[in-house]
Amino acid sequence: MTQEDFKQGITTIDIAPYQRQYEVKKHDILTNKHRYPDPEIMIPLTDEVGNPLLDSQNKPRFEKRTRSLNRIGLPYQKRIVEIATMFQTAIPYKYIAEDSPLFTAFQSVIKANKMNFSDSKICTEVKRYTQVAELWYTEEEQNEQYGVPSQFLLRHKILSPEKYTLYPRFDDNNNLISFAVESTTKEGKTVFQAFTAQFIYTFITENGVTTTEMKENIIGKIPVVLYQQDKPEWDSVQHLIEIAEEQRTYFSESNKKFGEPILMIAGRVEGKTATNNTGGKVFEVKDGGNVQFVVPPNANENFDREMTMNRRDIHEFTHTPDLSDEFYAGKGNMLSGVGRKLAWLPAHLKVKDNEAIFIPALQRRINIILAFLSKMYLPFEKELKDIDITPIITPFDIDDDTEMIRTLTEANGGKPLISQREAMQRFGITDPEAQLQQIKDEENSNLNEAAI
Repeated sequence: MTQEDFKQGITTIDIAPYQRQYEVKKHDILTNKHRYPDPEIMIPLTDEVGNPLLDSQNKPRFEKRTRSLNRIGLPYQKRIVEIATMFQTAIPYKYIAEDSPLFTAFQSVIKANKMNFSDSKICTEVKRYTQVAELWYTEEEQNEQYGVPSQFLLRHKILSPEKYTLYPRFDDNNNLISFAVESTTKEGKTVFQAFTAQFIYTFITENGVTTTEMKENIIGKIPVVLYQQDKPEWDSVQHLIEIAEEQRTYFSESNKKFGEPILMIAGRVEGKTATNNTGGKVFEVKDGGNVQFVVPPNANENFDREMTMNRRDIHEFTHTPDLSDEFYAGKGNMLSGVGRKLAWLPAHLKVKDNEAIFIPALQRRINIILAFLSKMYLPFEKELKDIDITPIITPFDIDDDTEMIRTLTEANGGKPLISQREAMQRFGITDPEAQLQQIKDEENSNLNEAAI
């Protein structure tokens, strides 16, 4: 097969629009001067001394100049992705199965590859670019890192669309039947690698010459886990973010024009201004003149309300909790108990909804790792048929056992939830019976002393 065979009919993802939206410095409000033009202003012309220059009609001369707009970009897109990733991966994914040497080896692979960090990276990439992949491969090295002797170590690599062009192909049942990845090295080589269940193809192009290598796929599975979603995480509120940036920009422009005190003088100033003892200036006016500061009006209430609504809608429509101090101000101890759980419920529901993407992908990761392990250590092949590993995704929350115990105790009529013996065991006391007897003896001793 050729490179074109693997590319045919596949539309690769154009990440350029997502990059412009994600990176605040590339937002239209900062870069698109046709949509948001710099204002033109008239500057009076003066000579070297500062006297105004006059035209032929003895009128002051002006020059048209362009002043930079107070452009304000708001990194909502990055914030939405960061919070979504935190709620999904701050508590590392867990894998549950019956204890066995193969499961122990699997857990060792996860730990050795620091998958908790990779999972955060993968989550961010798929929410930012809509697609990312992880590739598993072996490196030859004698070791016992997985609890058994092996000649290989199992490694993984994250294939981000920022650095790699991905070509996944699916059958009618949405099963991955081939996967290809293309990249360019620092030396200018183009590397195109394609995977099927039977073979692995490598095409290297340098100076117009392509070399091809084909080898057997020993695990009989495409060693790639693909994660993808339809749109970036902020897609539904992109227009609201642009409106919010425009509002903040022109609000800042208004402050720039009217934020400083404006002195209004009615009538004619008599002579020069004098300075009083406190350092201020005194204006002498005649003919009933008046001098006063003009205070700009407060912001339009409807305008302020619209900015607040946009901020709320951006968080609400993306199921992103507002974690700002401003949100929690005046709400009491919102970060504990039921109040916190209600505030974070949308984020928890989003994690649950995303299981449709991540649980099948994690299950594929499990199958790929187990397939490699069974080839790296042949006795594992017998366990392969019986092992059943389940991935668990737990949304982030703050541990609050005290609040939970208080709530359950109240629901139980104030009675203890567990026995003293059970409480001691959970605390780590290895001989609760001896401790209970000691407590009983001390209570009896105290009663005798009180009677005396």
